[in-house]
Amino acid sequence: TLPSIKMSNPSPAELKERWRWRWIGSLFEFSHLEYQWGLWIEQRYPNVVGWFNEDMHQYFDDLNLDDHYESQIKNGIISVDEFEAIKEFHFAFDQYLDSERMKNPDIRDEEILNDEEWQAVVSKGLASWNRLKNIITDKSELEHMVGLEKNYLNVE
Repeated sequence: TLPSIKMSNPSPAELKERWRWRWIGSLFEFSHLEYQWGLWIEQRYPNVVGWFNEDMHQYFDDLNLDDHYESQIKNGIISVDEFEAIKEFHFAFDQYLDSERMKNPDIRDEEILNDEEWQAVVSKGLASWNRLKNIITDKSELEHMVGLEKNYLNVE
């Protein structure tokens, strides 16, 4: 017989930490056009796989953002200040998904990346990213944010 493996349920604090790390990663991705090109088109990062459609679902669906962060704020997962820092990006992204361009099921990632409307969403994302870096106080989250920039953008 195989030895039994004790499975533990993550605590609410662990679940919050995991959600926030995924959230920060998603915000990073949608805030940096250079990273999007490297990931979606050039496949520059051997340990990371992604494309627009998949990553968009990871942001909206996997992070459960159907209610535009209401439950995350209510449950203390993000603060009102953090939401204020990213809401312009979030709503611009949501609106972009409803645009005429996105009604084409065959749209390619390269077309999205070259779209001026998408570039405007990413620009809002970068502004949100920078605001968020000034708000977050958790040392490990800040290190995660800086680490993403160093690892994927060659930022010193």
